[in-house]
Amino acid sequence: MQIKLLIIVLLFNFNIYAQEKLRVGVLAYGTVNWELEVLKNNALDKKNDFELEVVKLASKNAVAIALQSKTVDIIVSDWVWVNRQKANGKHMSFYPYSKAIGALYIQNNENIKTLLDLKDKYIGIAGGSVDKTWILFQAYSKYKYNQDLKNIINEIYAAPPILYKKVSDKSIFGAMNFWHYNAKLDKNNIKRLIGVEEIFKEFDIKNDIPLVGWIFDTNFANKNPKLINNFLQASYESKKLLLDSSLQWDKIRPLMKAKNDSEFDSLKEGYKKGIVKDYSQENIKSASKVFEILYKEGGEKLVGKSKTLNEDIFWNFSPNIKW
Repeated sequence: MQIKLLIIVLLFNFNIYAQEKLRVGVLAYGTVNWELEVLKNNALDKKNDFELEVVKLASKNAVAIALQSKTVDIIVSDWVWVNRQKANGKHMSFYPYSKAIGALYIQNNENIKTLLDLKDKYIGIAGGSVDKTWILFQAYSKYKYNQDLKNIINEIYAAPPILYKKVSDKSIFGAMNFWHYNAKLDKNNIKRLIGVEEIFKEFDIKNDIPLVGWIFDTNFANKNPKLINNFLQASYESKKLLLDSSLQWDKIRPLMKAKNDSEFDSLKEGYKKGIVKDYSQENIKSASKVFEILYKEGGEKLVGKSKTLNEDIFWNFSPNIKW
């Protein structure tokens, strides 16, 4: 009897601790680490019946390769990339992570009101010639002013931290950069000229469009739907903590590399603004409109063989959370 009881206790304990592991691939110094750190600090993986393993990688390409080689189970990327994989016969799924989007920040010059006023100015572009923010800006310039933005500005392609430094020290007039670099510029006498948000409005795209999300192999997700959904639930719970608790931000401040309180506060607000609280079929329809613009302006270099946005790439999940 005592032996049977011991076996039952051992099995019970084994079931508690033998939770499924989920490997998330991230850029070593990317902002995704903030959320995952909160998730781990608060044991939200254990609460949601899985064990999170964070795999830190050196580059965006390394992150994508890790997913495709099954070294990791989930990454953060954009639905344009997922749609491109789908067109190539590789089945990946997308679930929104953030609606934080790019913008153009320039030196605080009162004479600059529109893109047309940037004639011959040197403007940095993060992400290369097929960066989605850059493509959307080009489409906007042609639509609103009937002018190719390439004929207005002198574009400079460089890595995000380099562009941030060059704008900060006034080596270049402005830059289209990722949201967290822009957030740090908000307090440095650099002004926001226009962002993707205004571009969407110009094209009558009214819903928030999260361009980046959690990406995972569809076959893996179909075999492990509980594991994927539990992770997504934990992700939302982490965001909720970051939305409500200053203490959570204080704990992850070392990861953020903020130089001062002002920069720290800007990063916090930028992150909170990007939190996706709701995602519906209407958002997906709006994403299809965005894809049409990207396809028309960016062509095969950007979207590959895909000619429309395949709605099958969007993973269906409704989080249990109250905002």
